[in-house]
Amino acid sequence: MTPFIGITTSFENQQQRLDHTYVTAVRAAQGQPMLLPLVDSMTEARRVCDPLQGFVIPGGPGITANMIGALPAPLSPVNPKRWKSDNLLLDVAIARNLPILGICYGMQLLSVRAGGTLYADVETQVTGTLVHSEQRGAPDHALEILPNTHLARIWDLDTHMVNSRHFQAVCDPGTGYIVSARSTDGTIEAIERTDGVHIGVQFHPERMGACGLFRNLVQQALRLNKP
Repeated sequence: MTPFIGITTSFENQQQRLDHTYVTAVRAAQGQPMLLPLVDSMTEARRVCDPLQGFVIPGGPGITANMIGALPAPLSPVNPKRWKSDNLLLDVAIARNLPILGICYGMQLLSVRAGGTLYADVETQVTGTLVHSEQRGAPDHALEILPNTHLARIWDLDTHMVNSRHFQAVCDPGTGYIVSARSTDGTIEAIERTDGVHIGVQFHPERMGACGLFRNLVQQALRLNKP
């Protein structure tokens, strides 16, 4: 069985867009990627999610819900149509207990939905924070994975260096989630639901060959949807 993995998209200038690396990563993990349309109602969200066994929420613009501070100039707020659609689809995914991989914006969305909070621009708001944005010249940075977490179990790279592609960062992960990785400056780099069915990462694994995260998603999809 090849599980269907839904992937949400960005919405800019009346166009839905998705970096093809997400599709490639899901395929490499033996999942069947399905790009999801924007939805405008719960009825439509349920219908769109009917064939899905797993869910990827990729990177995106700034989330203003539960945000501490103001977005930095380079980061635009999320389009309201995408925000509504992502939340409707996530409602269904959570209700059906689909495994979810949240990446950057996706991790922040999981946190906010659980009542967590976000720094608008962690570099300027938290003393001693490294530059975490490629746009500001940040290099790759080191990741410290917490022991006895699901992320520690599935991590499959020899290195703990990850890319730096964000301004916002999780302050409080929210109810039901724990921190599973931090950068060396203390910035939260990964969260997970306590049962491991949801994993969120601040970095972009699809750009660095971190296949274990996508394989875990597909394996969870098969396990949770076993007849």
